[in-house]
Amino acid sequence: MSAASNTRPLAQGRILGAWLLISLAVSAAALPGIDRLGLYYDEAFLAQQARDFVEPGSGGTHPASVRSVTLFDRPFPVRNAVYLGSLKSQLLIPALAWAGSSPRVVRVTTLATALLALLFAMLWAARLFDAETALVMGVLVASDPTFYFFSQFEWGPFTTNFLCRSAGALAAVMAWQSASPTKAIAGAVTAGAFLGLGVFSRADFILIPAAAAGALVICRPDLVRQVWAERRGALVGFTAAFCLAALPMITSLAGLLGSASVAGQRGDLFFRARVLWQSLDGSHFLRLMESGGLFDRAAQVDAPGGLLGWMILPAAAVLIVDGVRKYGRRALNAPDARAFLLVFSLLLTTLMLALPGAVRAHHQLNTLPLLHLIVASAALTLWRRGGGWGTARIRSGIAVLLTATAAANLVLIHRTSDFIDATGGRGRWSHALSDFARELNARPGEAVVSLEWGFHEPLLFLTRDVPLEESTWALSRSVAGGQPWVREANAGTTYLVHDSPYDLFGLGPRFLMAARMAGPEIARIRSHEDGTGEPAFYSVHVPGPHRVHYNGAFRIR
Repeated sequence: MSAASNTRPLAQGRILGAWLLISLAVSAAALPGIDRLGLYYDEAFLAQQARDFVEPGSGGTHPASVRSVTLFDRPFPVRNAVYLGSLKSQLLIPALAWAGSSPRVVRVTTLATALLALLFAMLWAARLFDAETALVMGVLVASDPTFYFFSQFEWGPFTTNFLCRSAGALAAVMAWQSASPTKAIAGAVTAGAFLGLGVFSRADFILIPAAAAGALVICRPDLVRQVWAERRGALVGFTAAFCLAALPMITSLAGLLGSASVAGQRGDLFFRARVLWQSLDGSHFLRLMESGGLFDRAAQVDAPGGLLGWMILPAAAVLIVDGVRKYGRRALNAPDARAFLLVFSLLLTTLMLALPGAVRAHHQLNTLPLLHLIVASAALTLWRRGGGWGTARIRSGIAVLLTATAAANLVLIHRTSDFIDATGGRGRWSHALSDFARELNARPGEAVVSLEWGFHEPLLFLTRDVPLEESTWALSRSVAGGQPWVREANAGTTYLVHDSPYDLFGLGPRFLMAARMAGPEIARIRSHEDGTGEPAFYSVHVPGPHRVHYNGAFRIR
């Protein structure tokens, strides 16, 4: 056995030990308050489809984009939207079946998925670079406020995408490094399956293997030729597994193309770049919390930022200079993983910024942990430069800078957690909706009608035996077709609306005006507030038989 093979198990043991410590630290900080924040619509939307399978008959009306197939006489989720597969929902099924359907179970499962993905990413980095670089990268990722909060509260499949790309990358490197043809094929099939599942999870994932392939062609065309000549079986296995796992999304190609023009209207390049920057400096989630979930306003909220974003370009420059110093003109095509890392990161970041509609942080987080790895690799490159009177000073400076980066991140995590504790979430994240759901569970049978996006799916997940009705989309379709929307009820009904600034379609203020005009004897308005007393939403209870008419303005009779 060679020296390299002797040291690899030792390195993997160090990675596993460090990851366990990181996971314990993150879990100890996160778990006590993981259900203090209100359940957001997208969290509930993905979780409810898992609950539909675990508890048949508990489902309600989902958007028309949702698809399922019958499995064991239960609705097994397949697609959430034309661009969004149901991998997250599928992964939640075992957890909900074992521990019950609750926001805490959903979020603990989400956190466990993210931490497992981090382990695979660290093992991948250790194989591509070394154990020390992987350890520094792991600490930088785990202490990043964006990773920390997105690993608990996500509105897009960040954690499942992270799991797919880190596990796929690790399997691909293991396949390449294996001397056994059988193990190489098995690793390639595993890599293809995980990366294909990533595409199934969300269509924009396709940019990740595309950018990696482009970086390989640019940096190591010799390896591409070698794979084609010597590992053709592994390549065929990878391709077949990838296409099979991504097949549900491939069949949605026509719909994806049809939705491209709508996605392109969601935000310009400057907006996407600002989201990326605020994700890198760790302030994005705090901004989103303070804005009450208003994505278009979050970027304008004043919030402190960390140091990581400022370190990426200098770190990349360190790697470029060191590569040129070692390899000269061959630096780009040298047998050095750092060149591949830089080109891969540049290509993927550019593609994500250029993608129309990629305006949410979970799109830009497709680059995680590449940029953290650049910083870690640069720090270790400088640390290992031997000789010279300045070596001790350089190492001291690197230690101070990395410590300051982690410390600034922890300060941001603490500040954001304090905000969540004080408010229970604001606006569309407010815990007031969870409190209201408990009230509804105590008096089942009362009809609840949502007249605004953001209510129906959370209440569907949080309540039992409560008649829920989502009228937002039917109302909009009726008015768009030139017909008034009319709802008649013979029993008491509670209507839910947002007021400005959380109202999305302009319906909330109009309905509240109609309720005030009808008077308290007909419509009883109640404000539901967050922990600081700020209104999160309003419920309007109409106790007797009534008729609601809308044709640009509401009337309650």
